[in-house]
Amino acid sequence: MELLNLRRRKRLAERGLSLLKEKRDALVMELLSIAKEYQNVMFEVREKMEQALSSLALARIDMGSARLNEVIASLKPQVAVEVRMRNIMGIATPMFKVTPIVDVEVSPYNLLNTTAYLDEATKIFRDLFTSIIKLAEIQAVARRIAEEVEKAKRRVNALENIVIPMINKNIKYIELYLDERAREDIFRLRLLKKKRVRR
Repeated sequence: MELLNLRRRKRLAERGLSLLKEKRDALVMELLSIAKEYQNVMFEVREKMEQALSSLALARIDMGSARLNEVIASLKPQVAVEVRMRNIMGIATPMFKVTPIVDVEVSPYNLLNTTAYLDEATKIFRDLFTSIIKLAEIQAVARRIAEEVEKAKRRVNALENIVIPMINKNIKYIELYLDERAREDIFRLRLLKKKRVRR
């Protein structure tokens, strides 16, 4: 009975190992595609950051530092970030969504005594903020998937190097024990036959 149980456990362990390997490989492929997306968004963030800082520098030259700092200090939050969870291959990952708090078409500051460079910088910074939130989402998803890949790797290693070899060892031990008992039984039967023949 124990031998049959061990063989059943071995089949289950091997099936589980196969499924875990498939899951690990799929997660690695997902992680690679996320890494590619991360590079694209990171490039976009750098590009927008350069444009925004350039426009802000031109606005500072045009308006003066004191007036620009006044306008910046008077600004209130324009957007909020909603966090929701979604499921990617059985993994709960965050999803960030930027939602406007106020009408984005209306300027957040008084247009008198400001410059078009500030308007341009404001628009670019708004786009930049959305891209940075997207980048943060990609990083959070990548981190969660990387953690799952690591877990799957540990489980695969445990099954391959500990569980299945231990089951194989126990199966072999029981088979050797049963073979030994079978040989002893054959030996006993031969002795009994010889005794009966002598009588």
